Amino acid sequence: MESADGVRINLIFNAARRPGARNALLDEPVKLPGITHPAFVVDDLAALQDWLQRQGIAITEGPRRLGPRRIALFIRDPDGNVLEFDQLIPQGDTA
Repeated sequence: MESADGVRINLIFNAARRPGARNALLDEPVKLPGITHPAFVVDDLAALQDWLQRQGIAITEGPRRLGPRRIALFIRDPDGNVLEFDQLIPQGDTA
């Protein structure tokens, strides 16, 4: 995929499906190192949340504050993969 401003995202299928679409990050008790999901920074998390709800896409976690610099929400794609969306909080903002 390529955005209008030239940002490219390559999604490559090279994995085996896990029983019950279990995700290594959220569904397994032992957390192993490695990439478990992509995360995207968005300008307006509330607008994204509204859009997801209108589309009938379930939010599996959040929105919630993660650390001092971001608010995040998580969804799953149709294959059970976790997708994270973050809105950055300006430094010094205590909201």
